[in-house]
Amino acid sequence: MKFLAENVTKVFRALEDGGVPVWIDGGWAIDALLKSETREHTDLDLIVPIDCVEPAEVILGQLGFQRDDRETDMPVRVVFKDSDEHEIDIHPMTFNPDGTAIHIDCDTLGQKYVYISSPAGLSGVGTIDGRVVRCTTAAEQIRQKIERRYSPWSPERLRSNGVSADLEDIFALLKVYGTGEGGLRETVPSRSTSNSVVSAAEQFSMRRLDSLSAKHAELTLKYAELSAQHSQLNAQHTDLINQHSALRARLKSMRRTISWRLTAPMRHAAEWVGVGWSKLRTH
Repeated sequence: MKFLAENVTKVFRALEDGGVPVWIDGGWAIDALLKSETREHTDLDLIVPIDCVEPAEVILGQLGFQRDDRETDMPVRVVFKDSDEHEIDIHPMTFNPDGTAIHIDCDTLGQKYVYISSPAGLSGVGTIDGRVVRCTTAAEQIRQKIERRYSPWSPERLRSNGVSADLEDIFALLKVYGTGEGGLRETVPSRSTSNSVVSAAEQFSMRRLDSLSAKHAELTLKYAELSAQHSQLNAQHTDLINQHSALRARLKSMRRTISWRLTAPMRHAAEWVGVGWSKLRTH
């Protein structure tokens, strides 16, 4: 059953409005990045923090989707279907303090392995049915097709025209995000290789290496400046603590002196007179 664009945005908005952080992944993420529906989709892939799976299930239930326990395999995926057999695949991820996200995936042999997404990989913004959505980036999409343990040439990943769906997706992304107006021919690597998917992804990465390096240098410089400011503030803080300790020690020493004890009645009288005078002035 075809998963319509309007249904994608409906699900996305419902989860967002319900307080569930969500990223569109898979085929719909590619079309979101391309800002056009390039093919029919039979399901919707979503990334959700693992501790938000239960709230997501409640929200999806309100939209008519129920968990399919036959297809669900936690923590790899949680599958939901409605009465029309529309399918939503949630990929639960564990988010680390540094922004990376860990997903437990499963290869064709049924073996589970760890896949780590970078913070930048989840910073994509696309458009579906005229609405802006959050999704995985083009670079992350290409990286997934290289590093996940499946073959882009397996029968289930070939389209009706006999072309690898993964390779076709990479070419489409490179045309928009990697090769400008040069067309698909520019995506063919100049050196021979046994894996066209790897070569195309390598080309995509190299085109952005310089800009990423410059950004890294800029952030490194900023970090050094902030570290220097932090050290300076720490030194000031330490100095103030020392001054405070010295003043407390001096006051403690004064209170032990004979003159302090002898003048205590005078201080108390002055305090009493001051309090009494302030009361008189208020009446």
